[in-house]
Amino acid sequence: MKPAPAESCVARVRLDVACGLSLLTRLPVSWLLSPAQRASTALWPMGRSVWCWPLIGAGLGGLGGMLFWLLRLSHMAALPAAGLALAFQCVLTGGLHEDGLADMADGCGGTTRERRLEIMRDSRTGSYGVLALSLSLLVRASAVAALPASMAVLALTVSGCLARATLLVLAACLPPARPDGLARSLSPLPRGPLWLGLLLAAGCTGGILREMLYAPTATMGGWLSRENLMWLQSGLVATGAALMACILVGGAARRMLGGYTGDVLGAAAVVTECCVLSALTAVL
Repeated sequence: MKPAPAESCVARVRLDVACGLSLLTRLPVSWLLSPAQRASTALWPMGRSVWCWPLIGAGLGGLGGMLFWLLRLSHMAALPAAGLALAFQCVLTGGLHEDGLADMADGCGGTTRERRLEIMRDSRTGSYGVLALSLSLLVRASAVAALPASMAVLALTVSGCLARATLLVLAACLPPARPDGLARSLSPLPRGPLWLGLLLAAGCTGGILREMLYAPTATMGGWLSRENLMWLQSGLVATGAALMACILVGGAARRMLGGYTGDVLGAAAVVTECCVLSALTAVL
């Protein structure tokens, strides 16, 4: 007997979310799966799950932001609170994106495409990787510390959302650099989930920034009100910063590797968070 369409749709969504969580975090996901899905030996549809990546990123950023807010309420100084919030995010993700950043930075030391890919698969971290990790943590922590605690929660949520949306753009625009690995499992990227993910990222970013800047006492002014102008400006700045990071990392990956790998996606996520958080400090 075939399952009801509603049940089939729910099971499909739960599997997609489980795929996204298992890829982007170290959180347990077996509770999302039905008994049949747990028993199945079929490959998980990683490409189909991309629609939920921006939402997962927003959730991770929001959790880190909430910890920062709570630490600030306890009168902890801003910079150590920001450092602990980022450490908490790394625990949730297993440092997956930071590992990709370090590997891609180390790969820059290679002189040929083949040598760069070989270096990126080496589990050891070189001086380029250490520098990239240190600078990325410094930029993110100082940017979060520069924001008011309440706005930092929403800024981290926006940066997490846009960082994972960047992964979708790179996976859609670049070919896999290797015949195996994560990039190959995502190729070809399904267009339906891709566009849904980008739409969700845009809606989530706009809604969060609107909540961040909206003043309940402002009832006049329409679209030219100060709050709406700040919302538009912040949205454009955050999106522009994410696009800049995407272009920088994507251009480097195409030039050095001829495509993207899982490490390139991790590097793109971290660089996007650095750019978005830094840009938001200029307008908030």
